[in-house]
Amino acid sequence: MSKNETDKLVNIVIGEAVLALLESDDEVSFDALIGQLQEYLLDEVDSKRRNAFQTAISDIHHYKTQPAVARGLKGSSQVSRTRSWLPISGPEIDNKARKH
Repeated sequence: MSKNETDKLVNIVIGEAVLALLESDDEVSFDALIGQLQEYLLDEVDSKRRNAFQTAISDIHHYKTQPAVARGLKGSSQVSRTRSWLPISGPEIDNKARKH
């Protein structure tokens, strides 16, 4: 499998995990996403998908531990490195327009 195909599969498994969290009305956070990916990994028998789950989990751990400034969040130097949730509601999000 080429690097491009591997990256595409990693994106697919992340997308599947995010959709599962949204469909179950679970919290959408880095920790929840990692947990969902780990659940899928336990049941996966295909070696390419297992590798994709492991890569996705590793990539999310790495992203989560980077300072906000390194992640490209301008003006976010005051954001805690341990903040591990993604906003799915609030003044900047129009919940009426949200589809799921």
